[in-house]
Amino acid sequence: MSRRVPGIVLFVLSLPLLLLGITAWREADRETGVRAWQLEQSRTVADPAERERFVGYAESTQWRIDDAEYNRTMLLAAGAAGMAGGVVVLATARRRREFEPAEVKATGAVGTAAPRFTACEACGRQISVAATACPQCGHPHRPEPVAVKATPPEPVDATRRAFYATLIALGLGSAMVIYTVLFDSLSETVLVRISPLWIFPIVFGYYGLVAQRMQARLQETHLDTVSDQLLDVIKESHWLGRVFAFLLYAPFLLVKSRQPWVTALVGSLIWAIALALFFSVIFPTL
Repeated sequence: MSRRVPGIVLFVLSLPLLLLGITAWREADRETGVRAWQLEQSRTVADPAERERFVGYAESTQWRIDDAEYNRTMLLAAGAAGMAGGVVVLATARRRREFEPAEVKATGAVGTAAPRFTACEACGRQISVAATACPQCGHPHRPEPVAVKATPPEPVDATRRAFYATLIALGLGSAMVIYTVLFDSLSETVLVRISPLWIFPIVFGYYGLVAQRMQARLQETHLDTVSDQLLDVIKESHWLGRVFAFLLYAPFLLVKSRQPWVTALVGSLIWAIALALFFSVIFPTL
């Protein structure tokens, strides 16, 4: 799969979020105008019962305004983040393509050296230095040993690993405070609305740690991206583990990059887009 596909997927997923966010924005403006009219009526009508009725209408309208403004903020933020993630993925893919060696672009092989030849001692024909015999006269030839340059393993970035671990700790700590200390003082609606604030750091941090671990194994397996490495690990697990892993790492596997932070960022953004759609569109209908 092309490395540009995840970026295109992010753009496609973000576009409806932006459209829904604009729709929620217009709805909030319309409801604000309705509430202003209702408050004006509550001040001008002579009948006290009518005034109370318009005040009640204004309170109900304010709830709809709050919901519309929340949906507007969530949808536009998730859509903008998805667009930004798409730009990052496309820019990374383009930069990687520009800096690939010429032999990689031509043949797809990494670091393939040009074959070397030598003259056969019996007939003088040019044969490969790795050949064991001349293909023309059959004279035996001792192949030259090929020196293999050992590639040192890429060091794990301890700073980023600490950053990912800190994000996970902050997310878990925030969830603990919300659902223990603040639980009784927050409504169900507020609890749902603030859930992305602790879910996103956990997903981003966890994906970052997994991506770093997969990057360290690329030196041994010589696969292309961290998602390819994770997919290789998943295939070796039990079928039940594979099902669970595909559900957990589905956004992760879409990103084709060797950089752990790119994989973690885009994967967590896909989760953020899914959460924004769920909380803004699906959850209110339940």
